[in-house]
Amino acid sequence: MTVNAKKIPALRFPEFEEEWEEKKLGLCATKIGSGSTPRGGESVYQKVGIPFIRSQNVNNDRLDLSRVTFISEQINAQMSGTIVHPLDLLLNITGASIGRSCVVPKSFECGNVNQHVCIVRLKKNYSPFFIQAKLSSFAGQKAIIRNQVGGSREGLNFQSVRLLKFDFPSFLEQQKITAFLTTIDTRIQQLSRKKALLEQYKKGVMQQIFSQEIRFKDEDGKEYPAWEKKKLADISKIYDGTHQTPNYVNKGVPFYSVEHITRDDFKNTKLISEEVFEKENQRVKLEKGDILMTRIGDIGTPKYISWEVRASFYVSLALIKQSTLFNARFLNQFIQSIFFQKELHKRTIHVAFPKKINLGEIGNCRVQLPSLPEQKKIAAFLTAIDRQINLVSQQLERMQTFKKGLLQQLFV
Repeated sequence: MTVNAKKIPALRFPEFEEEWEEKKLGLCATKIGSGSTPRGGESVYQKVGIPFIRSQNVNNDRLDLSRVTFISEQINAQMSGTIVHPLDLLLNITGASIGRSCVVPKSFECGNVNQHVCIVRLKKNYSPFFIQAKLSSFAGQKAIIRNQVGGSREGLNFQSVRLLKFDFPSFLEQQKITAFLTTIDTRIQQLSRKKALLEQYKKGVMQQIFSQEIRFKDEDGKEYPAWEKKKLADISKIYDGTHQTPNYVNKGVPFYSVEHITRDDFKNTKLISEEVFEKENQRVKLEKGDILMTRIGDIGTPKYISWEVRASFYVSLALIKQSTLFNARFLNQFIQSIFFQKELHKRTIHVAFPKKINLGEIGNCRVQLPSLPEQKKIAAFLTAIDRQINLVSQQLERMQTFKKGLLQQLFV
């Protein structure tokens, strides 16, 4: 028999040897049910009161109350059958976030849920953290998809939640597994907070730098010259990509579009033929030191091309060519600032679908230019922060991948 046939996980703590036992979730719970929309609908929601948990609050394996809505104590009492308790397992059962789950913290005092969130209250000897980790695993998500019911809006009903099957070890082994995963989750949360703080710090620093509250000085401690305001078209040539969707090939030249900028992923691209590339390259050539910026759908996300590039790009992107009139790394940072983003926003065609900004309007956007030496210092300072953010992002991604692999091996 194989290891899985014996209901033994591939990765296990050495002190446990017993086979796991398959059980339906309904047999392990004292309550499976969800709430409803309060009478009066959204008009009864308040800024303070009893937390009213909706699907958006069940987020990334944790209860996120940062954007929670509140109801009065009176309405909460009217919905007494769906009051949330500490250590309840919450599971989204409809909508785009179906399958997301979390465990209510022990410190949680009182709350309620709407009809899109299912409360699973477990019997003794069943760990909500163990089941939540199982639900987050690849096998758990497959089980959720498999148990969905049809209809105008796919989702889980209470019966399909009760019929979800899990393989359970002893309660002691459940606790051991969840304690181990909690350590990893803590590290993931630490890295997430660190990334958020770095991004917040950079945003604040950019606001001060580009409003000139903070100024750099030269090597002699003297002030640099005053900044100048110029239209982007006066300092750079701006192009868009090909207006025709090319025929993609299995082997050829990378072809960039909006998603490659927003995801910051230029390795996984569609490919075009050498002939199509050469023809487009004669019109406009993408080079190291240029800036690509999104202009259709997503507007104003820039990418400084820091590598030797041989690629073409779609009309949804604008190419801002490098020039001796500015430092391209500085301009890449300035494009991200609230000052330039406001310029883009007022020139964007918001009624278009998808929204877009015309190439000429990008050129009309004004930029604030310090002297080239100060531009270089600003660019170096902000790029150093970007490197720290990227480093933390990579650490976070590795940790999340590590956890994902563990979930596949720790469960039957």
